[in-house]
Amino acid sequence: MVSAKDRVAIITGAGGGVGSAIAKRLYADGCKVVLVGRNLKKLTKTATEIGNKKNVLTVSADITKEAEVLSALDQTLSSFDKIDILVNNAGSINDPTPFHETNDDQWNELINTNIVGTFRMTKAVVPIMINNKSGNIVNISSVLGMRAIPGVPLSVYGATKGAVITFTKSIAIEYGQYGIRCNCVCPSTIRSSLIEPYLQDENAKRVLESSFPLRRIGEPEDISSAVSYLCSADASWVTGTAMMVDGGISATQ
Repeated sequence: MVSAKDRVAIITGAGGGVGSAIAKRLYADGCKVVLVGRNLKKLTKTATEIGNKKNVLTVSADITKEAEVLSALDQTLSSFDKIDILVNNAGSINDPTPFHETNDDQWNELINTNIVGTFRMTKAVVPIMINNKSGNIVNISSVLGMRAIPGVPLSVYGATKGAVITFTKSIAIEYGQYGIRCNCVCPSTIRSSLIEPYLQDENAKRVLESSFPLRRIGEPEDISSAVSYLCSADASWVTGTAMMVDGGISATQ
């Protein structure tokens, strides 16, 4: 098995809160990390916070475009010679909208980023992992890939995240023979700029937190810890799983 300190990990959406936390955790675990995303300024901020230029590579790329995905992989191989881990974290979510009011542009953005982007990155790294006879892919899905929330119409987003879960299982079965593992993490509400305004209202914050058995919303580090485990030797016999990291809320339904 590849030593933790010799592993190379690509993290998409690495400029966002969860992606940044994942990159920092995998770096702390001993990985060389490749930060991929559309916003170079955010990637640079994450890289600066990590602080090790030798073992951190930033790549500005749109994962929905094949040429940019292949360029990202070429840059990774040029810098680090191999790829051991892919974390398909990049994702898009829309404002809650009744399905019949959703337009083509809205659902195309969700489908292209959440599904096609995950497909493109996975397709590009699998031949490399087959050649290495090992590899680890972790997809970030959502509890909304398994259930709907009354009063919160996110049907297209949920459908894309459900697709990620099924895709995870299929890749695990298809490529397990080559020593490649594939799992996904399904978060619930995670602290982010999207929900931060709600947390400023003490009453809204209290209502939100009380809906979780653990009486708090998730932090980006809750997700990065799960990813760290799935990428570790401790999870060497874990593949094809959808890990719920949701403060227990799915158990209430």
